[in-house]
Order: sequence, then structure tokens, then C-alpha cells
Amino acid sequence: MLVRSRNQFKPFPSASFLAQWSWVWENAEINFIGAWEHECLLGWHLSLRSLPHSLAIFVHEGRAKWFIGDENIVASDGSLIFIPEGVSHSADLISPHPFCATFIHLTARVFGVQCILTLLGFPKMIGRVEIFSEPTSELARLYALKPVGWKLRGQAIVTDLLLRCVHEYPQLFQPSIAPKDAKALKWLCPAFQLLASKESKVTVSDLAKATMCSQTHLRRLFQKAVGMSPRQWLLERRLQKAAQLLQTTEKTVQQVADICGFESLSHFNRYFKAKFGISPSQYRNLATQGIGTYET
Repeated sequence: MLVRSRNQFKPFPSASFLAQWSWVWENAEINFIGAWEHECLLGWHLSLRSLPHSLAIFVHEGRAKWFIGDENIVASDGSLIFIPEGVSHSADLISPHPFCATFIHLTARVFGVQCILTLLGFPKMIGRVEIFSEPTSELARLYALKPVGWKLRGQAIVTDLLLRCVHEYPQLFQPSIAPKDAKALKWLCPAFQLLASKESKVTVSDLAKATMCSQTHLRRLFQKAVGMSPRQWLLERRLQKAAQLLQTTEKTVQQVADICGFESLSHFNRYFKAKFGISPSQYRNLATQGIGTYET
């Protein structure tokens, strides 16, 4: 095999406008939750719902009409659909043939809170991209068989899937907001590191001490960097961690509330329902249905 020089590699499409978003990947937290291959038969309908995690759906065969937020799209063979967390969606089969697809549950967040798919304006759909058939099927295989290290390998495949879309189809992206304040991000690094090490036990006072500033100044930094107060940011992280524990563990709702640092079960139930529209118990019932979540 001959060693190729730099100018002999096939170039990536120009994405100069996305270069200013490099901070997203430097602060990304990506997790693979699960994947299912599912065949939807004639009459299939997915009722309107929104989830506290993102979805990627690769269509192997068939056609269906999807309603994602305020957009309508038709997905057919080779389509890759993205649904950011919290975005309402539903679907209807429009083909007499079965709709066969791999449904992938994942989280992709920057600073543990903001959904990367929403932030970067991920295309709702990329059409006819057969190159994604193998990695999405491999995710379903990993989740079904759960070999040693399956979560880590799944995380790597999901990360590659997202970055490959950014690298190969940059013209489809529409970032939703201006890049965050780089100086504020730098000041907040100790706060992010503290939360990564202690998770739910961290308070706003702890964050202020870590960044060596007053709580008033800390609020200013958070507004500049992540667009929310430190208290709201902590609450968002706790709720998202709770949602993931409800889906991926058998811990009771009370245990999840305790682990995530909520004062009481009633507080947890109230905040969770305000955020996701359903109670923790209702969400667990949906999540534990697995592929049944996609049936009528």
C-alpha cells in the first residue's frame, strides 16, 4: 500500500462557518442509551410524544411521514432522521410495505445540558445515505447482546455518526444561536470539572468557590456561557441524569430522586413533570417498553 500525501485524500466539503463551533465538541458529553431494529406493519402510527433524550432513526426499508416539531418530512430507504431531545414528534406509515428501521436512543449535550442537535441545527433528515446502515445496525447488535464494553463502543459509534454528518454534510446545518462567550467558558471550566467529579452533591455556592468568584458574578458568567443561571443549569443536569437512570437502571423512583440530589420525592415529581410533561413513573413505563414505545 502506498502512503498518500495530504493532497491525495478526498477533501471534506467546506465547513468554514462551522469552525467557530469547535468549542461544542471540546465540551461534548455523548452517551449511547440503546438501539432497536423494528418492523412497523401496515396501519402503524406513532402517537405524538417528546423524550428527554435524542433519537436517530435509520430507515432500511419502507416509507413513513414524520412530524418533527413544526416540520413534516417523508423518510424512505436510506434516510437518517434526527430528533433532538424534548422535540415533539409523531409518524404515520404511508407505504403498503413494512417500515423497517433502527431506532437509536442517545444523549449529545454540551456542558451536560444543551442538546447538541438543537444547538447546531442538525438536519431533521439526511436522505439516501446507505453508509449509515452498517453502524446503526451494529448499535442494535451491541444493545441486544451487550458484550463487555458495549456502552463505550456504542458511545464511539454514536460520536462518529454525529461527527460524520457534520464533516460530510455541513451545508445542511443551521446553528441556532451565536457561539458562546469563549472567555466566560474558560472561567467556568473549574465549575464544570467540579460537577463532573461530585455530580448531584454540588451547590451554587460550591461552583462559586471553584471559580473563585461571587455568586453574582457566577450568574453573569453562566448567562454568557450557557444562557441560563447556575441554579437552572444544576437542575437541568439532575433531571437529565434522573431520566437516564429511570431508563437504564432498575432503581426505584425514590432512589433516583435521592441519587440526583432532590430534597424529596414530591419535589422530584413536580420538577420532572414540569420539564418532560409526564411523571417519572410514566416515563419509566414508556422507557421500559423498549421497541414497544414505537407502536400505536
